[in-house]
Amino acid sequence: MLSQKTVEQLIPILQKDARRALKMRVRGFAKPYYCSFLLKDLHWFNTWASSGSTCRSQTDRTRNVNCDLRVGSYDYDQVTDGGLIEQDEDLESLSYSSVPVDENNFDGLRLALWKLLESKFREALTEYKQKEASKISTRDPNNGLTSFTKSKRASCRRLGRMESVDHIAWSKFCKRASLWMSTLPRLSGSWVEFDVSQETRIFVNTEGSVIAQNSQVFSLSANFHKLTKEGTRLEQELVINCGNQRELPNFDTFKKLALQKYEQLMRMSRAKKIHAFSGPVLLHPGPAGLLFHEAVGHRLEGSRLLSHGEGQTFKGQEGKQILKAPITIRDNPNLREFNGEKCIGSYAYDDEGVKASDTVLIEDGVLKNYLTTRAAIAKGRFQSNGHARTKLNQRPISRMAVTIVESKNGISLDRLKSRLVQEIKKQKKPFGMIVYETAGGETDTTNYDFQAFSGNISYATLVYPNGREVPVRGVNFVGTPLQSLNNIIAMGDTPTLDNGFCGAESGLLPISTISPAALISNLELQGKDEEMVTPTILQRPKSLHRKRKRTKQRRRKRNNR
Repeated sequence: MLSQKTVEQLIPILQKDARRALKMRVRGFAKPYYCSFLLKDLHWFNTWASSGSTCRSQTDRTRNVNCDLRVGSYDYDQVTDGGLIEQDEDLESLSYSSVPVDENNFDGLRLALWKLLESKFREALTEYKQKEASKISTRDPNNGLTSFTKSKRASCRRLGRMESVDHIAWSKFCKRASLWMSTLPRLSGSWVEFDVSQETRIFVNTEGSVIAQNSQVFSLSANFHKLTKEGTRLEQELVINCGNQRELPNFDTFKKLALQKYEQLMRMSRAKKIHAFSGPVLLHPGPAGLLFHEAVGHRLEGSRLLSHGEGQTFKGQEGKQILKAPITIRDNPNLREFNGEKCIGSYAYDDEGVKASDTVLIEDGVLKNYLTTRAAIAKGRFQSNGHARTKLNQRPISRMAVTIVESKNGISLDRLKSRLVQEIKKQKKPFGMIVYETAGGETDTTNYDFQAFSGNISYATLVYPNGREVPVRGVNFVGTPLQSLNNIIAMGDTPTLDNGFCGAESGLLPISTISPAALISNLELQGKDEEMVTPTILQRPKSLHRKRKRTKQRRRKRNNR
């Protein structure tokens, strides 16, 4: 959250050192041809409370610089495998990426940049020599692809005003909310957390680009957990991620939303537990978006097409039908709002200085494109679509931002449920399932392991042939991407925005997914990894706050007499 004045002071310093980097020479080694700096200035506040008591209230200010120094040429430089294998935590340069936050004296910054450039240059030369040496015994499948495509000079200063955050007020909100939650019966515990990250990113490179952008993410979370009689820990969590404070609930609205989660937890504690299932499943918009994110999104990241360690599920499938259903998937980082809500994954320029573009990945089931960085994934003319992203000092790789799933002939949720019941009867299954909520997922895209994905189900119901719904617990959905996607038989007509975070090689990044519901003829579910614990030995202590409250009420009654 830097002022315009500070941004304008930092830009020439970064530009000067980027140009200086191109003058470095070591006899007999490749020369630098490109250098960029990505400075990230972060203001962070977090407060966490339980049972009316503040457990943590923390404020931090950090400034980090990511340096991309390349040796050789645009056609051929030191980067291999799309940059996926360069996230080495032992690299010397990482120790110099954290820089001073002083806004009056920039000598410390200049010193840090000098050390960062020195270490980056030595690492780049080492990597270049290793890449050359590997040719003796290993064939490079990316031979002939441009290592780093040239990009037009870009200029952008998108420095919208950051919101003022009242730390004291939010700390009080969490205390008050957690105190109310602690009064709800039959809980083992609960907590409330508020978090805000406000960041200014400044990008400069030796091609003349200068880009400054602000972003902010607000998160409000509430967790309820309960220990069942058999020793299983169940939980429900309310998570709201948004781009401004206006989208956060007031206390009354928070209570209504949290109470829904509490009631779901109570139903789960009495729910039927199953260990496995294979059959028709209706995914509500959030879980459907997670399915597309894990099964499709990560496999269309162009950086993975350059890595010999990746499974490359859809490589060479351009122009071919990869989904039976007429589904279109695009990623548009320029979409700042959807139905009046901020998309926290949006941005104007990516972390390689390329303007973000609305990229159609799949059109009516046909593969059209990939998410790309400036590393060419095909021979001939190639242009990045602006999806290179990184959290801190990792090399930027292609990542999702604002992923949009669209479908022709979508139908309402009520009709989807009717179709689900029909499918249960058609397959002569004892029941089907509706997945209402998920709490994240994961996928493996490497060729070393199985090509599979999973979604962590937080609330679901079994649906019987007569339409009756019964809460269920104990399973997560799993599958292989091609089979699961081609089992989609109907889509909803009401897309919903889901703001969250995605972790991969270049760090944990904010993303937005917009998807309608999806009906799948067959999806497999497997048992959850649930740790069985013993009940507490001591009884939970009674609230001193409630004791004081009752004492005050008794005093008032006596005084009124």
